[in-house]
Amino acid sequence: MRLGIIGAGRVGASFVLAFPSAVEGILCSTAEHTQEQAARLHATAYTDGADLIRHCDVLLLTVRDDVLAPVSRELAASLKGERQLSDRCVFHCSGAMDLSPLEALASLGIHTGSIHPLQSFAEPSAERLKGIYMAVDGDEQARGVAESIVRTLGSTPFFVPPEERMLYHAAACFCSNYVVTALALAQQLMRRWTESDGDAAKALMPLVDGTLQNVRERKVWRTALTGPVSRGHAG
Repeated sequence: MRLGIIGAGRVGASFVLAFPSAVEGILCSTAEHTQEQAARLHATAYTDGADLIRHCDVLLLTVRDDVLAPVSRELAASLKGERQLSDRCVFHCSGAMDLSPLEALASLGIHTGSIHPLQSFAEPSAERLKGIYMAVDGDEQARGVAESIVRTLGSTPFFVPPEERMLYHAAACFCSNYVVTALALAQQLMRRWTESDGDAAKALMPLVDGTLQNVRERKVWRTALTGPVSRGHAG
């Protein structure tokens, strides 16, 4: 597999780190950023997305959701009229989006799909791609390639129907974004009685750890609820 990455941020860089010998090259939003990331990741810097596709078997678009369709259209316009594209696969890595943003590429005969790691990436990390679940989708060939990539990482592929992608994304947001938001609010409240944010975090961490341990020990997470809420102390 020759792998290309467009948008080598935290997720894209994690795939580069996970497949160091398979990466053909990367392309970021600017030439300067591309050169910086290529040097940091020991990858080849590309200046043209269409040229990157020509040299790859698999291309990952690890860009923001709102630019997926424009990037796809721009790539398709550059590749229009070319032959031998039917052995290429292009995947986006969005949790919320279906395959419609990649329609311009699909119209050229390129196999399109999606691979979304159900994981949080504060920093690029190959290890965070391993032993997790990843939502995959695509045409028959793309989905097969996606499942192979996920299994190579020691992770588990699973399918989410296009019409349920927003529900899937909501589940991920509640589990990650909303948990961090709730913890940050707790730290802000606790700061009133401590000398620093660090002290507030230190005071609350045993409670956080205890709560997460309760969750780990239960298959039905709502049964991990403790305290006055679980006892029905509405007053």
